[in-house]
Amino acid sequence: MIKLGHKIIGTGKKNIIVLHELMGNYKNYEPIFPYLNTDDFTFVFVDLRGYGLSKDIEGVYSCVEASNDIKNLITQLDLEDVVLIAHSMSTLIAQKTALIDSRISKLILITPIPPTGIKLSQIAKDKLIDEMKENKNKIEEIVYSASKRHNKTWAKSRIKMAYESSILNARIGYMKMYLETDFSQEVENIKIPIKIIVGKYDFPIFALKSVTKLFFPYYKDLEIIECQEAGHYPMLECPVYFASKIEEFAKE
Repeated sequence: MIKLGHKIIGTGKKNIIVLHELMGNYKNYEPIFPYLNTDDFTFVFVDLRGYGLSKDIEGVYSCVEASNDIKNLITQLDLEDVVLIAHSMSTLIAQKTALIDSRISKLILITPIPPTGIKLSQIAKDKLIDEMKENKNKIEEIVYSASKRHNKTWAKSRIKMAYESSILNARIGYMKMYLETDFSQEVENIKIPIKIIVGKYDFPIFALKSVTKLFFPYYKDLEIIECQEAGHYPMLECPVYFASKIEEFAKE
């Protein structure tokens, strides 16, 4: 059984596991570190297979594999009553983990993907995956599209982070995951509270209106808030706000 690489911050009794997105690793969250409540909470920032502290762990990079990896890590760390935070791509993994592990007591999903995955035509899906496989300019295209409000220094920083955070096969694998995974017929079994944060300036598919439409048919105990000063990366764009909100949600 593998053990995912992770970074632990804090000594509090309440456990929070934090997952990253497609083009980053635990370092995406470094701007919030100074503002975390480390007395009441223990934060476990996890890197999935092929990313960051888990770069040397190979896999098939599927939702089933990743959710079982998280479940195993919870056991390995001897944790109970876990709040699970996930961002973008990993929100799909977090929802799946909540289906297979009763120790998850709450989900906090950042700019999330619904349990249906992202629905595209086969042509569009193949094109996106092929462009990621080429490993040439696709990351730049995504970053610049999502960073129009910010300067070029910000964009260059995000691009550098994306390339350094993971291996190519992992990025391709997890992109396939959210384009091909659909467990929407199972999620009625998720009874725990779910909090969602979206960014006002994010891509349309992650906007408040879209996320509301995509999530409310599946979940009863659900709250969605919109960060007014962020796009797809509230933890990077609004770190104080982000740290405050996750603390507020986790304490409820």
